[in-house]
Amino acid sequence: MSAHYTSTKRFTGFPCTHRQWKAHSHCKFVHGYSREFYFEFACKELTEEFWVMDFGGLKEVRTWLEEMFDHTFLASDDDPFLETFKELDRQGVIQLRVLPNAGMEGTAKFVFDNVTKMVNEMTQGRVWITKVEVRENEKNSAIYSPGN
Repeated sequence: MSAHYTSTKRFTGFPCTHRQWKAHSHCKFVHGYSREFYFEFACKELTEEFWVMDFGGLKEVRTWLEEMFDHTFLASDDDPFLETFKELDRQGVIQLRVLPNAGMEGTAKFVFDNVTKMVNEMTQGRVWITKVEVRENEKNSAIYSPGN
């Protein structure tokens, strides 16, 4: 891998619920955590301020994370109760967000894909994300990194 600079940013305080409907454990039930998101950014050329990423420019990322994960209910797009969740959303009981996989690993990939687009646009491709970690509590997290 060629030489590059790295910086990191953590966003905390995103209480939401989800379920792993395919699980054979208590994880199949709706449960919640206050999630946090950790990003590693990289570049070959620093800005004129000598930064990898202007953290002040990440307001769009924070706004998107709040929209997706602040007091929301996450469901996988193949959950057999998806129509029930959609009805609860229509009735104002939950704020439904549908992901390809609402679990931690799936959320890490989903966040990586969406925030990568934002960062690419903000920096005209100068900065890329090397890793996204989604933490559900002090003990558990999932990481997605695109590899080489």
